[in-house]
Amino acid sequence: MQLFPDTKIILSIGGLHVTWYAVLILTGVLAAYFLAQKTMKKWGYSKTILEDYVIPMMALSIIGARLYYVIFEWDFYSAHPDQIIAIWNGGLAIYGGLIVGVLYSIYYFKRQRISALRMADCIMPGVMVAQAFGRWGNFMNQEAFGKVVPESYYALFPSFIKDQMYIQGAYREPTFLYESAGNILGFLFIYFIFRKRFYKRRGDCAFMYCIWYGVLRFLVEGLRTDSLMIGAFRVSQLVSLAIVLFGIFGLSGLLHKAFHWNHKPVILFDLDGTLQDSQHLVFETFKEVFRIRKSEHQLSQEELYSFFGPTLEETFLKYFKKEELDDVIALYQKINIKLHDTLLKPMPNAFETVSTLHEQGYQMAVVSNKRIGIVKMGLKAIHLEPYFDVVLGKEQLPEPKPSPSGLLEACNLLKVGHDDVIYVGDNVTDIVCAKNMAAYSVGFSNDDRQLEQQKQAHPCKQITDLRELIQLCKEERAWSDNTIW
Repeated sequence: MQLFPDTKIILSIGGLHVTWYAVLILTGVLAAYFLAQKTMKKWGYSKTILEDYVIPMMALSIIGARLYYVIFEWDFYSAHPDQIIAIWNGGLAIYGGLIVGVLYSIYYFKRQRISALRMADCIMPGVMVAQAFGRWGNFMNQEAFGKVVPESYYALFPSFIKDQMYIQGAYREPTFLYESAGNILGFLFIYFIFRKRFYKRRGDCAFMYCIWYGVLRFLVEGLRTDSLMIGAFRVSQLVSLAIVLFGIFGLSGLLHKAFHWNHKPVILFDLDGTLQDSQHLVFETFKEVFRIRKSEHQLSQEELYSFFGPTLEETFLKYFKKEELDDVIALYQKINIKLHDTLLKPMPNAFETVSTLHEQGYQMAVVSNKRIGIVKMGLKAIHLEPYFDVVLGKEQLPEPKPSPSGLLEACNLLKVGHDDVIYVGDNVTDIVCAKNMAAYSVGFSNDDRQLEQQKQAHPCKQITDLRELIQLCKEERAWSDNTIW
């Protein structure tokens, strides 16, 4: 066993070599993976989505990068076919890896019912970090270098860079370093500035990547002396120009129009305070429960408003012992059912809005923390039951709101992904629930106090008339919370 037998190899055990090239590429891939996984978690995706994706994507991308390089160096490899698989000696063309990686990604995410454009927004900034690491692999292999430079060029560089850039009897310009630094700058710009201030459409981060990296690679490729050529042209510069144009067309929105990339959102509704006006019913039910079980406590108006959103268990645990909970909830339900048809009424314009959206082909569902029997009773009372493909109450939610698990379950039952989802609710819990999976949150109320409370959770949109949804849904946008990355 030998450690660092030469500048290319970290460890040798017999005929097995662990190279810097492989370790640096793997490190870059892992960095990109963990960055993407962090965002995926915020978007409500299972971590297994990326776990199952990254290894085959990495393997196929390496094969693509190698084939691309071999094709454009065929004069050499046709004479030395045994060297075709010797990737440990270098010779991976990043554009080949990107092309194969993109094709596999489209296939994989389509099978998972996930927007490939949204995943590109998530993954591509991290790819720039992976590429930055990969260029240091080129450095260790003494490839991807530029013209001859005088020794004085390296006066301010660390000696290990100077020594490694002494190639073919002369010091060479460190074009690998230019590209590595450019990739890091591109990552910082897209990750911390572009996606938070300039993002408009699904795929914009990926298109910005195309523009940044395409321009960077075009400039750096012009300085290299070991470029792959096709006639008198540098292959990577031609590909770079094509990628820059693709990025410009994408960022301008032309590709979205040409390929119809904008999708109808799935619309999920809360029930109480959103589709049905149950405020008077809920207030009177709570008052009656407290009159019977806790007459010494006079409920304030502020307390009554706070009961909207949390589950009955969460609410009653503030006032009653745990062992009393089942009896108190049973009493609440008995009183609520008794008063239900007398005090419940639809929210203004709820029927018009829901029926119109249904006619226009939108998939819709109701997700409520209330028990399913009460939910269905309410929908039937306000004549909205036929318009919803899925109705979920407390018993069907893996976890109560503000967990997004109910929204995710609704999408699953609708057999759609959750990339384009609007959740309409009237309280902070609903808005936080939507944000916990980066859905597009719409806060609805015609009560000024509730609207002010909603603002604390920063909904994507606030409306005071449900009919505003009809026009909102026609907008061309990514139906997700673009502030959550």
